[in-house]
Amino acid sequence: MKGRTAAVAALAAGEPLAAVAQRAGVSRRTIQRWQTDPAFAAEVREVRARILDDTAGRLAAAASDAVATLATLVADPEQPGHVRVKAGDVLLRALLPVREHVDIEQRLAAIEADEEGQRR
Repeated sequence: MKGRTAAVAALAAGEPLAAVAQRAGVSRRTIQRWQTDPAFAAEVREVRARILDDTAGRLAAAASDAVATLATLVADPEQPGHVRVKAGDVLLRALLPVREHVDIEQRLAAIEADEEGQRR
């Protein structure tokens, strides 16, 4: 089972099939066969979801510092104009996707709450 566990971790991390097989100590064909197993595929998806969730958390934690740094650059008259413009551009370009994401999350939460209320 150790080989399958190693294969799950490697596949979830996006490693190439040859590297996955080597890490798991099995042939590429074995990895391909395992990938057709719904339980194995589900386990890969679960591990990948945990990796992505962890990465999103780390990005969110760093985002506040990144925005503060950019805002400081924009407001600093000692910075060259091109630095201030670039920092402002980065902030403005990030704003709309973030706003859209928040809006979608709020709408989805409202729909889910409404559906939950209708079930009761």
